[in-house]
Amino acid sequence: MENLKDNNNTTSDFEDQQLNLGIVKGKDGVFRWVYEMNMWKNPTLIITVWKILLLVALFPALLMFFLSLGDGFGAALLTMIKIYAMVALIISALMLLAYPLVTLIYGGQYCVLFEMDKYGVKHIQMDKQFKRNQILSMITVLAGIAAGNVQSTAAGVLSGTKQSIYSTFDKVKTVRINPKRNVIFLSENLSHNQVYANAEDFAFVENFIVSQCKKAKVTKK
Repeated sequence: MENLKDNNNTTSDFEDQQLNLGIVKGKDGVFRWVYEMNMWKNPTLIITVWKILLLVALFPALLMFFLSLGDGFGAALLTMIKIYAMVALIISALMLLAYPLVTLIYGGQYCVLFEMDKYGVKHIQMDKQFKRNQILSMITVLAGIAAGNVQSTAAGVLSGTKQSIYSTFDKVKTVRINPKRNVIFLSENLSHNQVYANAEDFAFVENFIVSQCKKAKVTKK
Protein backbone atom coordinates (compact mmCIF):
# COMPACT_ATOMS: atom_id res chain seq x y z
CA MET A 1 0.00 0.00 0.00
CA GLU A 2 1.49 3.33 -1.07
CA ASN A 3 1.00 6.47 1.01
CA LEU A 4 0.26 9.59 -1.01
CA LYS A 5 1.02 12.99 0.47
CA ASP A 6 -1.48 15.77 -0.05
CA ASN A 7 -0.61 18.20 -2.81
CA ASN A 8 -1.30 21.89 -3.29
CA ASN A 9 -3.53 21.60 -6.34
CA THR A 10 -6.76 23.57 -6.29
CA THR A 11 -9.87 23.44 -8.42
CA SER A 12 -8.41 26.13 -10.65
CA ASP A 13 -5.66 23.73 -11.69
CA PHE A 14 -8.30 21.63 -13.41
CA GLU A 15 -10.15 24.45 -15.17
CA ASP A 16 -8.12 24.27 -18.37
CA GLN A 17 -7.41 20.54 -18.27
CA GLN A 18 -8.75 18.65 -21.26
CA LEU A 19 -11.39 16.26 -20.00
CA ASN A 20 -11.86 12.83 -21.49
CA LEU A 21 -15.11 12.12 -23.31
CA GLY A 22 -16.55 10.31 -20.30
CA ILE A 23 -16.65 13.40 -18.08
CA VAL A 24 -18.67 16.53 -18.78
CA LYS A 25 -18.18 19.83 -16.95
CA GLY A 26 -21.34 21.88 -16.68
CA LYS A 27 -21.73 25.63 -16.63
CA ASP A 28 -22.50 25.22 -12.94
CA GLY A 29 -18.92 23.99 -12.40
CA VAL A 30 -20.01 20.42 -11.66
CA PHE A 31 -18.26 17.44 -13.26
CA ARG A 32 -20.66 14.65 -14.23
CA TRP A 33 -20.05 11.17 -15.57
CA VAL A 34 -21.69 7.76 -15.64
CA TYR A 35 -20.05 4.45 -14.77
CA GLU A 36 -21.31 0.98 -15.57
CA MET A 37 -19.74 -1.76 -13.47
CA ASN A 38 -19.63 -5.31 -14.77
CA MET A 39 -20.77 -7.09 -11.61
CA TRP A 40 -19.50 -10.44 -12.89
CA LYS A 41 -15.92 -9.17 -13.25
CA ASN A 42 -15.64 -6.54 -10.51
CA PRO A 43 -16.19 -7.95 -6.98
CA THR A 44 -16.06 -4.57 -5.17
CA LEU A 45 -19.77 -4.54 -4.29
CA ILE A 46 -19.94 -8.03 -2.87
CA ILE A 47 -16.72 -7.50 -0.89
CA THR A 48 -18.09 -4.26 0.60
CA VAL A 49 -21.43 -5.82 1.58
CA TRP A 50 -19.66 -8.88 2.97
CA LYS A 51 -17.41 -6.72 5.20
CA ILE A 52 -20.41 -4.78 6.50
CA LEU A 53 -22.32 -7.96 7.35
CA LEU A 54 -19.28 -9.43 9.10
CA LEU A 55 -19.06 -6.28 11.19
CA VAL A 56 -22.74 -6.56 12.07
CA ALA A 57 -22.17 -10.19 13.06
CA LEU A 58 -19.91 -8.98 15.88
CA PHE A 59 -22.87 -7.61 17.84
CA PRO A 60 -24.59 -10.93 18.69
CA ALA A 61 -21.19 -12.47 19.38
CA LEU A 62 -20.29 -9.65 21.79
CA LEU A 63 -23.71 -9.92 23.43
CA MET A 64 -23.14 -13.61 24.13
CA PHE A 65 -19.66 -12.79 25.44
CA PHE A 66 -21.05 -10.48 28.11
CA LEU A 67 -23.91 -12.86 28.94
CA SER A 68 -21.40 -15.69 29.41
CA LEU A 69 -18.94 -13.82 31.63
CA GLY A 70 -20.43 -15.59 34.64
CA ASP A 71 -18.80 -18.78 33.37
CA GLY A 72 -15.38 -17.13 33.31
CA PHE A 73 -13.54 -14.92 30.84
CA GLY A 74 -12.01 -17.82 28.88
CA ALA A 75 -15.32 -19.62 28.48
CA ALA A 76 -17.07 -16.38 27.46
CA LEU A 77 -14.36 -15.62 24.88
CA LEU A 78 -14.63 -19.13 23.44
CA THR A 79 -18.41 -18.78 23.18
CA MET A 80 -18.04 -15.45 21.37
CA ILE A 81 -15.55 -16.90 18.89
CA LYS A 82 -17.76 -19.91 18.17
CA ILE A 83 -20.87 -17.79 17.60
CA TYR A 84 -19.02 -15.28 15.42
CA ALA A 85 -17.44 -18.05 13.34
CA MET A 86 -20.83 -19.70 12.85
CA VAL A 87 -22.57 -16.46 11.87
CA ALA A 88 -19.68 -15.44 9.59
CA LEU A 89 -19.82 -18.81 7.84
CA ILE A 90 -23.58 -18.50 7.30
CA ILE A 91 -23.21 -14.94 5.98
CA SER A 92 -20.43 -15.95 3.59
CA ALA A 93 -22.46 -18.87 2.25
CA LEU A 94 -25.54 -16.70 1.76
CA MET A 95 -23.49 -14.04 -0.02
CA LEU A 96 -22.05 -16.59 -2.43
CA LEU A 97 -25.55 -17.86 -3.19
CA ALA A 98 -27.28 -14.47 -3.36
CA TYR A 99 -24.76 -12.47 -5.38
CA PRO A 100 -25.30 -14.30 -8.70
CA LEU A 101 -29.06 -13.83 -8.30
CA VAL A 102 -28.70 -10.13 -7.54
CA THR A 103 -26.32 -9.75 -10.48
CA LEU A 104 -28.87 -11.37 -12.79
CA ILE A 105 -31.60 -9.06 -11.50
CA TYR A 106 -29.39 -6.06 -12.25
CA GLY A 107 -28.64 -7.42 -15.70
CA GLY A 108 -25.00 -7.83 -14.76
CA GLN A 109 -24.48 -4.07 -14.58
CA TYR A 110 -24.35 -1.59 -11.69
CA CYS A 111 -25.02 1.83 -13.20
CA VAL A 112 -24.00 4.97 -11.30
CA LEU A 113 -24.14 8.69 -12.04
CA PHE A 114 -21.55 10.88 -10.33
CA GLU A 115 -21.65 14.62 -9.68
CA MET A 116 -18.48 16.26 -8.35
CA ASP A 117 -17.36 19.80 -7.58
CA LYS A 118 -14.81 21.38 -5.25
CA TYR A 119 -17.05 20.73 -2.24
CA GLY A 120 -17.83 17.04 -2.62
CA VAL A 121 -18.98 14.16 -4.78
CA LYS A 122 -22.37 12.48 -5.05
CA HIS A 123 -22.80 8.80 -5.92
CA ILE A 124 -26.25 8.30 -7.50
CA GLN A 125 -27.40 4.75 -8.14
CA MET A 126 -29.55 4.67 -11.28
CA ASP A 127 -32.63 2.53 -11.68
CA LYS A 128 -32.10 -0.44 -13.98
CA GLN A 129 -34.36 0.87 -16.76
CA PHE A 130 -32.05 3.86 -17.27
CA LYS A 131 -29.62 3.04 -20.05
CA ARG A 132 -26.15 4.53 -20.34
CA ASN A 133 -27.00 6.61 -23.41
CA GLN A 134 -30.09 8.03 -21.68
CA ILE A 135 -28.02 9.14 -18.71
CA LEU A 136 -25.32 10.62 -20.93
CA SER A 137 -27.89 12.66 -22.85
CA MET A 138 -29.29 13.96 -19.57
CA ILE A 139 -25.79 14.86 -18.41
CA THR A 140 -25.33 16.84 -21.61
CA VAL A 141 -28.46 18.85 -20.93
CA LEU A 142 -27.51 19.36 -17.29
CA ALA A 143 -24.14 20.64 -18.40
CA GLY A 144 -25.81 23.31 -20.51
CA ILE A 145 -24.37 21.98 -23.77
CA ALA A 146 -27.76 21.24 -25.29
CA ALA A 147 -30.96 23.28 -25.15
CA GLY A 148 -33.62 22.41 -22.62
CA ASN A 149 -34.90 23.00 -19.14
CA VAL A 150 -32.11 22.07 -16.75
CA GLN A 151 -34.34 21.91 -13.68
CA SER A 152 -36.88 19.56 -15.22
CA THR A 153 -34.16 17.34 -16.67
CA ALA A 154 -32.45 17.11 -13.29
CA ALA A 155 -35.77 16.14 -11.73
CA GLY A 156 -36.14 13.45 -14.39
CA VAL A 157 -32.74 12.01 -13.57
CA LEU A 158 -33.43 11.98 -9.84
CA SER A 159 -36.80 10.32 -10.35
CA GLY A 160 -34.97 7.36 -11.88
CA THR A 161 -32.55 6.91 -9.01
CA LYS A 162 -32.77 4.45 -6.16
CA GLN A 163 -30.43 6.10 -3.71
CA SER A 164 -27.54 8.51 -3.44
CA ILE A 165 -24.55 9.04 -1.17
CA TYR A 166 -22.78 12.39 -0.80
CA SER A 167 -19.25 12.89 0.52
CA THR A 168 -18.10 16.33 1.67
CA PHE A 169 -14.40 16.60 0.88
CA ASP A 170 -13.59 18.62 4.02
CA LYS A 171 -15.07 15.84 6.18
CA VAL A 172 -13.36 12.90 4.46
CA LYS A 173 -10.91 11.16 6.82
CA THR A 174 -9.42 8.53 4.52
CA VAL A 175 -9.09 8.09 0.77
CA ARG A 176 -8.21 4.63 -0.53
CA ILE A 177 -7.49 4.35 -4.25
CA ASN A 178 -7.71 1.07 -6.16
CA PRO A 179 -7.13 1.67 -9.91
CA LYS A 180 -7.39 -2.06 -10.69
CA ARG A 181 -11.05 -2.00 -9.64
CA ASN A 182 -11.65 1.53 -10.92
CA VAL A 183 -12.75 2.62 -7.44
CA ILE A 184 -11.87 5.28 -4.86
CA PHE A 185 -13.13 4.70 -1.30
CA LEU A 186 -14.02 7.82 0.69
CA SER A 187 -14.59 7.47 4.43
CA GLU A 188 -16.03 10.02 6.84
CA ASN A 189 -16.81 9.40 10.51
CA LEU A 190 -20.19 7.77 9.88
CA SER A 191 -20.33 7.59 6.10
CA HIS A 192 -18.59 5.61 3.39
CA ASN A 193 -18.71 6.24 -0.34
CA GLN A 194 -17.33 4.55 -3.44
CA VAL A 195 -16.42 6.63 -6.49
CA TYR A 196 -16.00 4.76 -9.76
CA ALA A 197 -14.53 5.98 -13.04
CA ASN A 198 -13.54 4.38 -16.31
CA ALA A 199 -9.84 3.77 -16.90
CA GLU A 200 -9.44 6.74 -19.23
CA ASP A 201 -11.03 9.10 -16.69
CA PHE A 202 -9.67 7.58 -13.49
CA ALA A 203 -6.49 9.67 -13.18
CA PHE A 204 -8.44 12.92 -13.48
CA VAL A 205 -11.00 11.88 -10.85
CA GLU A 206 -8.24 10.60 -8.55
CA ASN A 207 -6.16 13.78 -8.78
CA PHE A 208 -9.18 16.01 -8.27
CA ILE A 209 -10.37 14.15 -5.17
CA VAL A 210 -6.89 13.97 -3.63
CA SER A 211 -6.40 17.71 -4.19
CA GLN A 212 -9.68 18.53 -2.42
CA CYS A 213 -9.47 16.08 0.50
CA LYS A 214 -6.77 18.07 2.27
CA LYS A 215 -7.48 16.59 5.72
CA ALA A 216 -7.62 12.96 4.59
CA LYS A 217 -5.04 10.20 4.77
CA VAL A 218 -4.57 8.98 1.20
CA THR A 219 -3.37 5.50 0.27
CA LYS A 220 -3.13 3.77 -3.10
CA LYS A 221 -2.73 0.11 -4.00
